[in-house]
Amino acid sequence: MRALRRVHPLYWLALALLVASVVFTAATAKAPESVARTASVYDAGPGGAAALRRYLDVMGAATITLQGDAFDPDPARAGVLFVLAPAELVTTRDVDALRRYVESGGTLVFASDLSIFERSLSARLLEDLDVRIAGRLAPGTYDAGGIALADPPVHQIAIDQGATLTFGSGHVPLSAGTSSFAAFAREGRGTVVAIGSVGPFLTGSLGDADNGRFALALAAEAIAGGRAVAFDEYHHGIHPTGDVFILLERTWPGRALVFAMVSVFAYLVLSGRRLGPPVPLEVRAARSSLEYVRGFAGLVRRSGHGEIARRRLRRELRARLARRVGLDADMPFERIASALGANDPGAAARATALDGALARPLRESALIRTVREMDALLSDEASGSEGAQSPRRS
Repeated sequence: MRALRRVHPLYWLALALLVASVVFTAATAKAPESVARTASVYDAGPGGAAALRRYLDVMGAATITLQGDAFDPDPARAGVLFVLAPAELVTTRDVDALRRYVESGGTLVFASDLSIFERSLSARLLEDLDVRIAGRLAPGTYDAGGIALADPPVHQIAIDQGATLTFGSGHVPLSAGTSSFAAFAREGRGTVVAIGSVGPFLTGSLGDADNGRFALALAAEAIAGGRAVAFDEYHHGIHPTGDVFILLERTWPGRALVFAMVSVFAYLVLSGRRLGPPVPLEVRAARSSLEYVRGFAGLVRRSGHGEIARRRLRRELRARLARRVGLDADMPFERIASALGANDPGAAARATALDGALARPLRESALIRTVREMDALLSDEASGSEGAQSPRRS
């Protein structure tokens, strides 16, 4: 059975990143009903606040929107400012602008469902308002009252979703019972109203219970003073963005591009030669001379240039025979063969045959046979020359 192939660690990393992206998408995705829950006065759907703006216009209030290049509410112009479910980060500079607005006599109405993601967008504002999240608010109708809700009188508020809140010592609750989700506090010459649900102001639930009266009661001070009711659309994205990464952060194609770049970077880092555990060197035994000879012979055989070996063997044959007869190896072979034949005509004939064979192409088997004959001839010549010289030494 074929052994299972080991899976590369980078494949496991890619799988882990894919699972993480799917989990993140599932965690951040909202239901279709929540996707349209914008609380924007430009949204005429059930999750928008366009009906609230028209309702206040009919009740005699002048309404404006805060949007554009900067966020700077003016209490002289707008008596009440509704900040409903901000979809962008409320920066420290924005919080300072809201504090100046309230201290100068404006009324701030901050309402949000305060989910884990919306909470992070307005965390600095919640801290400044001395408001904390206590838990989830169950859908239903809750009793409400207080001096701030006396004109027009408000007795019940319908909530579809939201969060229960805990307030600092300076806040006065607007909701009765144990599930406190709304309160107001005096700050300088103005008022801050914090509400743990944006549901009472949405088009889909504005007519439930006393929700319409609730919104009108919060705007009553501005109407009585002849000032406008402002809606914060700046934190709904109605302004030029200076963030060059907005496409990467707010769109799914941009997030996919970021995921691809992170994956490629992780692959390059983890596959680098200088990262990860060291790879031990493979220790090999030293090669013998025979291996090099065989390797060279194989290269020559595959190249088809057998004349290289034949020329080398032919030069060696002529040089050794010339040395035996005392002649120069560069002389014509006929003179070398003639000198050799003076003493041994048989050896001269064999040498001439071998020289002629090495001068033309040979098959591999014929070349091997010629080499053997050449070794035999040179061995006979060497032994013959030694026998001829031994009597002289004696």
